[in-house]
Amino acid sequence: MRVLVLAALIPTACVDRMLSPRECDDGVLVRGEACFATATELLTVPFTPIALRAAPFDDDSTPDVLVTGLDTSGVVGALSRNDAGGVLGVVQDAGVFGCSAHPALGNANGDASVDLLVDACDDTMMVFLAEPTGHFAPPIAVDTDVATLTSSLVDVDADGVTDVIVLGTAGSSIALTWSRGDGNGGYAPPLGTLVGTVGAVDEPRGFSVGLLDDDALPDVVLSHADPSQPPRFVRGTGGAFADPIAWDELPPCRGVGVLDTDGDTAKELLVVRGDPTVFEVWEGRFGSLERVGSTELTITSQRIPAAGDVDGDGALDFVFFEPTASDVDVWLGDGDGEWTFAADIEVGANVDQLAVVDLDDDGAAELVAGTFAAGGVTIVRSSP
Repeated sequence: MRVLVLAALIPTACVDRMLSPRECDDGVLVRGEACFATATELLTVPFTPIALRAAPFDDDSTPDVLVTGLDTSGVVGALSRNDAGGVLGVVQDAGVFGCSAHPALGNANGDASVDLLVDACDDTMMVFLAEPTGHFAPPIAVDTDVATLTSSLVDVDADGVTDVIVLGTAGSSIALTWSRGDGNGGYAPPLGTLVGTVGAVDEPRGFSVGLLDDDALPDVVLSHADPSQPPRFVRGTGGAFADPIAWDELPPCRGVGVLDTDGDTAKELLVVRGDPTVFEVWEGRFGSLERVGSTELTITSQRIPAAGDVDGDGALDFVFFEPTASDVDVWLGDGDGEWTFAADIEVGANVDQLAVVDLDDDGAAELVAGTFAAGGVTIVRSSP
């Protein structure tokens, strides 16, 4: 196993910044309090970093940090394990490879750790099961019948076993396919539904899965490239998905996510509209939706959102970043479908990717930023 390099704490000032009118650094977590230290930590990797993922990849419940990228051998991965107290350990070889350095995350086998879904850049994908040591087991091949655009590990047929779902291309066609997991590490041949055409104005670009109608089977909402049209609803059947239809209850938009925005475990629809950016939260089921909140965010459309609970109140917050900028914008959610600007945070290097996770289990999230031009990952600690 290769042992990689953990850079030392960057010697910067240690005075905490108060980003909300609350008392920071008193150890008391308060709703609406967003406090971060000015000191940062840098994890470096000896390859060209491309993607950042933060999740519990070993046998405890605290988030670890995985960086994937390229060296002379191809795609590689390096993992820094959290010691369950918030301290990230020496980065180690994760045993990840493939054609793509952008893995999808999910729980493929029902244990306590998060697994990886990696594109093989043909009509197959690979499932890497996480091991207690923070390494990943040799991959399981999954036929998909399409070249992957985006993918997920999710239970598609509500049988309690995770499946592989892929939005991908077959020639000029775009299909939504899924391969049923058998619970023993195997996957059935894929079932597919044509959902679009490459190059069309409404070409599907992404999807989100959830219980969107009145049955117990997961459905899919497709986001597409035409902001003048509403998204597409794709009904789950337990077999191949039904044909997509326009979800006319929802407005024309840039994207839709199925997310728990208020912390009650039930998921809402987050609709992203226009330029300037508007976030809308919708509740209900297909045919009976209701908009419950709307926020115009004073950010450019180039800013990319990362989601997490910054202030520990259970509501979903967003931190926006831009690959050409070294600062990020924190917007705190109220749990009622609206967000308020809290602060602009300087990370110290241009941010390529971002995760918002609680590394030390104090209820307040840290900012884990992929600062790839700087050689790795920069961590900005919260200080409630």
